[in-house]
Amino acid sequence: MLRLLPFALLVLVPLAGRADATGEIDWQRRVLKATGQGAPDLNAPSIAVARLGAERAAMATAQRNALETLKGATLESGGTVGTLLQNDSALRTKVQGKLRGVRAVKTHYYSDGGVSLDVEVPLDQLPAEIAQNLKAPAGAATKPASTATSIPNTTPTSNTSPTSNTSPTSNATPDAGAK
Repeated sequence: MLRLLPFALLVLVPLAGRADATGEIDWQRRVLKATGQGAPDLNAPSIAVARLGAERAAMATAQRNALETLKGATLESGGTVGTLLQNDSALRTKVQGKLRGVRAVKTHYYSDGGVSLDVEVPLDQLPAEIAQNLKAPAGAATKPASTATSIPNTTPTSNTSPTSNTSPTSNATPDAGAK
């Protein structure tokens, strides 16, 4: 039995690190955040076509990562969202629909045509069965309702600044130009 412990650690530790790198829940802002990356099609006729495919792949990956992050969240009842979604196919369909409608809040274009997307989904936009029953981890800092009302007022200004940088010159920056 002790001989299996090092093997289990080798398998499980990279998975835990991977989950942190692809998605998280910001409990202060009550937002589910996820990242997705897409590689370009090297056989595409142009960089624009390759980049379009990479954007689609990055968005699909970000949506999948957001769903996996959400599945790991704990509910007030003690269970996880994953078990709730596994047992309720109608709820799973609703959640997947909400995640398909998500937009990128930050886009990174790489010189090889690859794309990295950061997406955010407000927890309150999820179905009520999930949004109202999510339990923040013990170490997570949550803001009181009076402070939480001031956060959305600052959030739109920070969300508009990445979209205001959508000039064509931002695509010319090599390797990690943010759009």
